[in-house]
Amino acid sequence: MKIFFTFLAFMALLSIAAAQEILEKSKLAEQMENYFRLTGQRILILDQDISGLNVPSDLELRKLPFSLTEGTDYSFFLFQDKYVVIYPASLRDTYSEKLDKLSSVSKASIFEIKGKLRDNEMKTFIAGGLFSIPQLELAALTNEKGEFSVQVPEGTYIGYFSSMGKQTEQKILKVYRDQDLDVILFETISELDLVTVTDRAIDANVMSTLPGATRMPMEELKLLPPLLGEVDVVRSMLLLPGVSTVGEGASGFNVRGGGVDQNLILMDGAPVFNPSHMFGFFGIFNQDAVNDATLYKGDIPAQFGGRLSSVLDIKTKAGDMQDWYLTGGVGFLSSRLGANGPINDKTQLMGTFRAAYPTWILQRIPNTGISESVTNFTDGNLRIDHRINDRNSLVISAYISSDYFKFGADTAYTWQTNLASMKWKSFWGENLGAETNLTYSGYRYTVLGEASPLDFELGSSINFLGIQQQFEWSGEKLEGLQFGFQVNSYQMGMGDLNSRSKESLIIPVAIPDEQGVESAAYIQIPWKISDKLQGQIGLRYSHFFALGAKDVYQYQPGISKDTRSIVDTISYRAGEVFESYGGFEPRLTIRYAITDDFSVKASVNRSLQYLHLLTNNFASAPVDLWKLSDSYIKPQEAWQYALGIYKNLKQNKIETSLEVYYKDMPRIVEYLDGAQLFLNPALETDLVMGSGYAYGSELLVRKNSGKLNGWISYTFSRSLRKVETEFGEAVNQGGYFPANWDQPHDLTVVSSWQPVRRISFNATFNFRTGRPITLPSGIYDIGGNIVIDYQERNQARIPDYHRLDLGMTYYFYQKRNSNYKSSLNLSFYNVYARRNAFSWFFQPTPELGIPKSYRLAVIGTIIPSVTYNFSIR
Repeated sequence: MKIFFTFLAFMALLSIAAAQEILEKSKLAEQMENYFRLTGQRILILDQDISGLNVPSDLELRKLPFSLTEGTDYSFFLFQDKYVVIYPASLRDTYSEKLDKLSSVSKASIFEIKGKLRDNEMKTFIAGGLFSIPQLELAALTNEKGEFSVQVPEGTYIGYFSSMGKQTEQKILKVYRDQDLDVILFETISELDLVTVTDRAIDANVMSTLPGATRMPMEELKLLPPLLGEVDVVRSMLLLPGVSTVGEGASGFNVRGGGVDQNLILMDGAPVFNPSHMFGFFGIFNQDAVNDATLYKGDIPAQFGGRLSSVLDIKTKAGDMQDWYLTGGVGFLSSRLGANGPINDKTQLMGTFRAAYPTWILQRIPNTGISESVTNFTDGNLRIDHRINDRNSLVISAYISSDYFKFGADTAYTWQTNLASMKWKSFWGENLGAETNLTYSGYRYTVLGEASPLDFELGSSINFLGIQQQFEWSGEKLEGLQFGFQVNSYQMGMGDLNSRSKESLIIPVAIPDEQGVESAAYIQIPWKISDKLQGQIGLRYSHFFALGAKDVYQYQPGISKDTRSIVDTISYRAGEVFESYGGFEPRLTIRYAITDDFSVKASVNRSLQYLHLLTNNFASAPVDLWKLSDSYIKPQEAWQYALGIYKNLKQNKIETSLEVYYKDMPRIVEYLDGAQLFLNPALETDLVMGSGYAYGSELLVRKNSGKLNGWISYTFSRSLRKVETEFGEAVNQGGYFPANWDQPHDLTVVSSWQPVRRISFNATFNFRTGRPITLPSGIYDIGGNIVIDYQERNQARIPDYHRLDLGMTYYFYQKRNSNYKSSLNLSFYNVYARRNAFSWFFQPTPELGIPKSYRLAVIGTIIPSVTYNFSIR
């Protein structure tokens, strides 16, 4: 018993000592944070050195570095007036004389130490990392490529390597010649380890000159609850203010009142025409292949064009330069595997493969149409990076995917996406860089009717080829100046219908393809009047040529276009220009920094769009039709004006912003009531040019650091359209009506909590106004036939949408030098099983013939998913 109580007393003493140490560390952390807020200087210290410092006291806060080190075996130095580095004084004593005479040391005794910092998990280079040699009170920050370089005298030193959230590395450096280092940093295990900034400046949202631009690294995307076990780049963008979708099962997204076709989605420069698998349930972007995603929804840089609303620029990962490693995940619905590493000292490879098998869970969704469906998909990425020499490098990227979806018993859908790009980067001097990018994008969909004798195959396709040449100036004056040109070629398959068997009663139909060429030249000039007032001026001129072979129908003048009013046909040869459009697309942004953490930004830009998505549904789908501008369908046009205020709080730990915008769309493509869009050789008879406008405000509050972080965003927006022509063709008697995606209120809450190092919890909640729909205004019995008379377009709404998702990630224990790393993700989509309406339609009842209303909820239940993720070095 005495031994037992003695043991308890000993453990109590240990607990008290541990608690005292924790309290002292906590107090030190608090004082260091207060010191940073007061002076703007971050105190950096190794965790193992804390015990050798003075116990934090309540002396004058400005003297904290002195009070911590006075009378101890430690010293400190100030770097760039931003960092106070505390280190053992013994490191410096033996070099004090050499330090005093450093300026007189001969060049023959001074050598260069250069190197790179890399991340252990992501295998990417770390920008903003810190390299320091305390003996010489010398330090340097890594640039955007993770590189640093310093000049030091001959001798032996201890070098410190550190970055935000990483353990500080120490290396003995014997300097008797130039050295080139490559250092890998591991995750930190203590919040007090030596830290610096990340690759994104902490005040980037305030000081950046581009309003409405958001960059999300893959590390941030992985913290969000996945749908069906997959991290989805496109769905993650829906959590940002100003970005929405009409509902679950819809492909694409809407930005600031624009349609889904008004967003340019790029993967390594190649345009993506369908960003989803399985009708929007999965995204085509594999999380193991994506490096980061940037969304431009305010001012769009001049190098991008062809869309009115936004640009989503997705870049894939480069292969590791040192070692081979595997990544992947195994889940109930999908699995993936990736590998990357060096082929030789100049060439790296990255490859991924993914397969999904979610049919079994679809069978459990309480909707007959969905539960009887069968679906699967596969996709893969390949990227090769090759350094030709110090001034030239080559990047080849490719993507391929295939989808199959069978709805019910008699109709199946298949679609394929193929992307490829080849980028050649070169330097034409000390300050001029060039980038040549060749891209290809191919998309094909097929609808298969399997009910005999009406079995059929309906399909359409897109083939895109593009070249872009861009130059960038990095000199001291006009740094960041960009200029170049691009040429894009389109071949659009407008649809073909064929029978699948000899017994089929289907009559084949083939609509001729459309061809066109889009070209553009652009320049973007950064300007700076002072540190407070600066911005960018962009000018882009684009031109579009509609090419034959093409039969252009001529209609009787003075009346609306109709197949019965065709009076002539003009035939154009292959390659002959039969219509052209063009225009200037100016862009201007202004940023005025009122203080270091408070700025005002404004932008204005004009955009032209020569490509149109044709759909008379409320949501886009993989089987919608894309069309080029021609003699009757003119390019879409938009002017967007935006104004925003940006304010950071608590030393940039909390970001706030409020943006307002107005978008004028004098030309947009709309369809008439009852339009036939597929297999229509005279589409211009069912399409009209309309106009519209959109406006809104976007509020964002975001916390970026600490154990609990995330953001709250609220968007109020309206998107209205109008169709009225000189021939009396009109929708809603020529008045404005809400667009299909007009959803005035949108609230999103995203949170991530990591109470301990190996467990994190995350949650998202979304509420938005129900989308517009058209309801019947009357029912008539005409000769025994029930006829439904619909009211004006989009004058009613489905019920409001709201949903809660929860997730948890457990990171398995990993030894510091372990080659294996793994985690387990558990997520719950639609936690309280909300039956959000996706559509509302009417069908006659068999007994009475009176139409009955039906509300379709695509996902009306909670969907759990479990995914085991791993990486092997």
